[in-house]
Amino acid sequence: AAVGGTSLFLYSSGELSPYRSDIIITKNDIDHVITSAFEHSVYSKKSSICAGFVTTPKGCRVGFCGEAVTENGRVVNVKNISSVNIRIPREIKGCAKGIYQRIFSDGLHSLLICGPPSCGKTTVLRDLTRLLGGRYPVSLIDERSEIAAAVGGLPFNDVGSFTDVFSSYGRYEGIMTAVRVMSPRVLVCDEIGSGDDVKALDYAAHSGVTVIATAHCGSLEKLPQKPNIALLLERGMFEYAVQLDKGTVTAAERTDKLRCLQLQGV
Repeated sequence: AAVGGTSLFLYSSGELSPYRSDIIITKNDIDHVITSAFEHSVYSKKSSICAGFVTTPKGCRVGFCGEAVTENGRVVNVKNISSVNIRIPREIKGCAKGIYQRIFSDGLHSLLICGPPSCGKTTVLRDLTRLLGGRYPVSLIDERSEIAAAVGGLPFNDVGSFTDVFSSYGRYEGIMTAVRVMSPRVLVCDEIGSGDDVKALDYAAHSGVTVIATAHCGSLEKLPQKPNIALLLERGMFEYAVQLDKGTVTAAERTDKLRCLQLQGV
């Protein structure tokens, strides 16, 4: 288990320790986790199998890897699953308060939240959506259903009274649909970086929608090295960017068309 940035092992006694556990995970254990995550209907959710993850009710994301079955260079199935990674979301109300007060106290501004995997980007984005969704019409593109964690169409997590949730939509389809049919003031999405993201976010921005998104990046200095992110920055897509490290906002760098804030201890 990864807790607070530290890897810990679970013992049969229920205790956590940094030392190797006395528990041995078997293939039957992995099969049980996968079957439970897919609600005993693995092969009815082929798209999730090919994507390498499934999101359970209430927003837990179960990633897995194994032996890919391909056709014409595309993954069409995964067999002999050998590892699973269960990400348990945490709803921490107030964790984005510092960002909200600094950036949005005088109105809406576009924002890119950056950081490495498992640094707290989605947790901060969830709380920021809640805060903004209490004041403005927000469209949340919840591609993996882990931000709002909608169950039966109703958000399990608090994402704001004025937030419309596009659950399990692909980012491109969700963004285009949201702008066309829901008239949002703010559009929120997680983990951008593809060419389709550029097209959709460009359409949203030119439609007058404020964009708030996250992206994987080790530091803000490396943002221009990511071609599609660099293209968005060149077009002035984001007014501000913040870098996260273990849930804390760290210093940001200024670039030609990117205004960055330096926030400490948020």
